[in-house]
Amino acid sequence: MKNNLKYVRERAGIPQQDIATLLDMKPPNLIRYENGQRNPTPEIILTYHILFGATLNDLFIPLVKTVKRNLVHRSLGLIDLLNVNQSPKSIKRIAYLNEVVNLLNQEHEYESRN
Repeated sequence: MKNNLKYVRERAGIPQQDIATLLDMKPPNLIRYENGQRNPTPEIILTYHILFGATLNDLFIPLVKTVKRNLVHRSLGLIDLLNVNQSPKSIKRIAYLNEVVNLLNQEHEYESRN
């Protein structure tokens, strides 16, 4: 999984050895996580978040963009399905999904401008 763990750590000027020690692992293992050869565990993600104030977006920019794009696409498909068999319960679901799509589209427009 492509990530920015190494970038975030290097930006803070902290050596790999220090982070490996804090995570109780050998540096070669941390290198594999930072290079995307292994998927980071929740502990690693939380450690980078706590130590460096890194958000999920900071750590996984390419993945976040892909997930958002997929959510918009799949939400629109689900909205179409719910509209075909519309019921009182589906109206609330459709409204919620429309809010999600609008929010994600607004974020995409903002990111595209900056």
